[in-house]
Amino acid sequence: MIQEATIERILERLESGMDDFSAEIQDFVEAQPHLAAYLTNEDSDTLSEDERTLLLFGAIVIYQSVMDERTIPGVISEEVVGQLEEENYALMPEKGAFRERLTPFFEDSEEEELLAFAEDLIVTEADEEGITKEAREPMFIALKTVVDCLVTPYK
Repeated sequence: MIQEATIERILERLESGMDDFSAEIQDFVEAQPHLAAYLTNEDSDTLSEDERTLLLFGAIVIYQSVMDERTIPGVISEEVVGQLEEENYALMPEKGAFRERLTPFFEDSEEEELLAFAEDLIVTEADEEGITKEAREPMFIALKTVVDCLVTPYK
């Protein structure tokens, strides 16, 4: 399991502005082009530009946290990304409060810290920056799919 301290360290570094975020994005795109395409093309009508930027930021934090503690085994294929996304949508209950609907994702996950990061990022930003209710579910599913893509070989 990725440690909370690792996630916090990556978050602090990225939020401090010490690193050029566009360079971080470029590194991610070069290392995981299919995953990056999935994030930038996902729900083009559902997410605003700010929501899309937040989604990419969350994915970079997850990616760098996993890289910090493990070796990622090469490029994740489009097929794997699509399959994991479908599985994640199937887990999401249709009714209930957003946080309650996330319970099934945590129940069998070995990556609770990464999922908690994704949940907190979306809920906090929804409250502070106006992330729409419609964007919460696809954003969480996308970040959960990133987690699954990067840690699946380790299950």
